[in-house]
Amino acid sequence: MTPYLEKPRIGPTSSFCSNLAKKLECYIVAGYPELLEPEDLEKYSKCDRVMFDESEFADEERNSLPKRNIVGANSAMLYGPKGEWIGGYRKTNLFKTDKTWAAAGVFNPETAFKTPFPLKALNRSRIYDVPPPSPIAYRYFGYLYGSQPFAPSRLAT
Repeated sequence: MTPYLEKPRIGPTSSFCSNLAKKLECYIVAGYPELLEPEDLEKYSKCDRVMFDESEFADEERNSLPKRNIVGANSAMLYGPKGEWIGGYRKTNLFKTDKTWAAAGVFNPETAFKTPFPLKALNRSRIYDVPPPSPIAYRYFGYLYGSQPFAPSRLAT
């Protein structure tokens, strides 16, 4: 995965999205594999909370679960109509294939990108961030925080 990682704001996907948003005078959202800075890599490696769930694997795969090697993040970027960077987001609930290389972002349902009318605010999410995490994550967060942070009513709003 390492050869495909990009720095936010200056990578090829960022340049393309910025130019396209400016040309079309619109908002552009795009996903990309983000290259993490060394200090981010160290931070994410120390507090890594991603776990492999055996239910994600076929019977023959369960004997040799893959190892985690954090090198980047599965991220998204938002550019505005003038080609300006509005913000970025790191995926929180990783797919099986992401878990081998990507750091999980921090889940915060209260954050949104601030944009002018008619959009006003855009919630941040990447594919699979909306459904609740696996039962392992529920147990893990319950152990850490004493409760489940993903209340069903919260996900339904």
